[in-house]
Amino acid sequence: MGSFEISFRKKEIEEEEQEERSSNVVIGIVMTFLALCGGASILPLVDEYKGVNIVIRTLWRCQLLVIYSLPLAAYFIYKNRNSLDTKKIFTKETCLEFLAHACLWSYTTTMFVWSSDFTLVSHTGLLGNLSGVCIVTWNLLRKVPVHYLEIYGTIVVVISAIVFMNDSTSTKTNGQTNILLGDIIGLSSSPTFAIYFIVSARLLKKLPAMVVLEVSFAIQLVLYFVFTISIMDTENFYSFDPQFGILGWASNTYLVHSLLFVGTFTGLLGVGGYVFTLNFFPPHIVGNIFLLEPVFAQTLGCILGQDNPPGIITYLGVTGITVGLGICIQGDLLRRKQTLQDLKTQKQSLKDDEANSIESSLIIKP
Repeated sequence: MGSFEISFRKKEIEEEEQEERSSNVVIGIVMTFLALCGGASILPLVDEYKGVNIVIRTLWRCQLLVIYSLPLAAYFIYKNRNSLDTKKIFTKETCLEFLAHACLWSYTTTMFVWSSDFTLVSHTGLLGNLSGVCIVTWNLLRKVPVHYLEIYGTIVVVISAIVFMNDSTSTKTNGQTNILLGDIIGLSSSPTFAIYFIVSARLLKKLPAMVVLEVSFAIQLVLYFVFTISIMDTENFYSFDPQFGILGWASNTYLVHSLLFVGTFTGLLGVGGYVFTLNFFPPHIVGNIFLLEPVFAQTLGCILGQDNPPGIITYLGVTGITVGLGICIQGDLLRRKQTLQDLKTQKQSLKDDEANSIESSLIIKP
């Protein structure tokens, strides 16, 4: 009886999760659009800290992430104070997941920013966002169920991405010609970004999104701080110096830009958006969706004068990526629908087995 009840409850929970995800697709699409806008702004807006060392730039941004997410995290903790299980936060497994989450994002975002110093913002955004392709490939290698439309959609996305990358009319306005180095740096962040999505999805099953973000941001801030003081001259570090100071983002030079744009768009909408969308779509779909990020990033980069306008090849690649994403999402919805149907069938089977077990126990042997 006990095993029946446990199995039955597990199936109920899985079914509820599948139904909740399926019913919130529209909300997920809206959240994804906002996240795309925020994520696309990360590179162009951080690059506006002109002449500032990459380590200092990432340290400034991390401080702003902590500051902006703290009030929201406090609100969510208060709102969920009765249902929030603090024991889930302080387990060894969860603490290791948080550490991995922070380390993965620290590496990924540093490679993002470093890559954009050499190559086009759109190239960095595209190559760094191949996480969805990595996850689909990994799922196939592990023989995890993947709908055939998800495979076809991923193939279309990859081909379109290659087309997108071959637009020779797109150039940087600063004359930087070491595009290949920037592309390699950007590409190196895709596998870690894929793992980041997977770890995020695991943490979201235990805790609210804002709590996950705030804890992760706090760990990242410590990591960046230790790394910075370990490798850099600290003569002007503990100051508001706009080039080398730990609080340089709050100097007169950058205060308005930091508070109005970097903290809001690259923080809450950007990084927060990556995590929020996992409440509506699985990691590989989210990873593929963010391949549209370079389009927004390229547009903003052109507006800010960092890149020159792209040519027709870019637009053809973007169209193909969009079509591929549509195929992937359709495949995911069909797979989810089938999974939900399978769960209902299994739940009914458990009910029947339990009823037969009870009936058998009541039979009186002659």
